[in-house]
Amino acid sequence: MSTDPRPSKQERREAARRARLEGERSDAAAGLRRKRLRTLAAVLGAAAILVVVAIVVSGGGGNSANSRPGAAQKATGAIPGQKESRAMLAGIPQQGIYLGNPSAPVRLVEFADLQCPICREYTLQTLPQLVQDYVRTGKVRMEFRSFIVIGDDSITAARAAEAAGKQNKLWNFADIFYYNQGEENAGYVTTQFIHRIEKAAGVDVAKADAYAASDASKEPLSTANTMGNRYGVTGTPTILVGKRGGELTQVDADPTDAAGFKSAIDGVLGQA
Repeated sequence: MSTDPRPSKQERREAARRARLEGERSDAAAGLRRKRLRTLAAVLGAAAILVVVAIVVSGGGGNSANSRPGAAQKATGAIPGQKESRAMLAGIPQQGIYLGNPSAPVRLVEFADLQCPICREYTLQTLPQLVQDYVRTGKVRMEFRSFIVIGDDSITAARAAEAAGKQNKLWNFADIFYYNQGEENAGYVTTQFIHRIEKAAGVDVAKADAYAASDASKEPLSTANTMGNRYGVTGTPTILVGKRGGELTQVDADPTDAAGFKSAIDGVLGQA
C-alpha cells in the first residue's frame, strides 16, 4: 500500500471540479443580485442602469484568469482575451497544431477539451509563463491535441480549432476560446459564438466553416484519441513532455502549478 500522503492527480482534479461548482453557485447568486439591481434600475432610469451594472461587474474581483467576461465587455463588442492572446503569441511560428521552433529540443503535448474548465485554468494561468520562458526562447515546441471528454459542444469546438489550425491560428483560437468559455454542455458553442472567436483570432471565417464541416476535420480528433490511449490519457488537461523524437512522459502537476511544469521541462532539457 502506498504511503504517499499527497493526493493523486485524479483527486486534485475532483477537488478543482468541486471548487468550480462552488464558484458556479456563487455566480448564480451574483446573477440573482444583478437581476434585482436591473429591476431597481429600470425604475431609476436608463442612465442609472449603466452605472449599476458597471459597479456589479467591476465588483466581482479576481484576475482575468479566474473571472468570466463581464456583460460590459460583451456590450462594447470587445473580445476578452484577444489582446492577451496576440501579445503572448506574437512572433512565434505556428504550423497547424504546433507552436514554436520545429528544431526545439523539447516536445510538449497538451491534451485538452475546449469546454474543460481546468484546461482554462492551465491556459490562462500557466501557459503564458511556459510560452514566454520556453517556446519564445526556442527550447520547447508545443502541440495541441483535442481530446474530447465532455460532450458534443466539445466536438464542435475542436473541429473549429482544427479549422483555425489550417490557417496557423489554432493557438490564438484556443486561447481566446478559453477566455470566453461558458458552462459545460450549456449549448453556448453556437455558430455565432465560434465566428466571434474566429474573427478575434484573425481566422478567415468562410474558409474555417468549410473545413470544419468536412470529414477532414474529424481526422485530427481521431489521431488525438489514438495517441491519448497510447499514453493513458483519461482526462484533460493532460500534459506530456519529452525530447524531440523521443518518448513522452505525463507531467504530474496541478494546472496552475507553473513551477511544476517548469521543473518537468527543465528535467528534459537537462537530458537533451
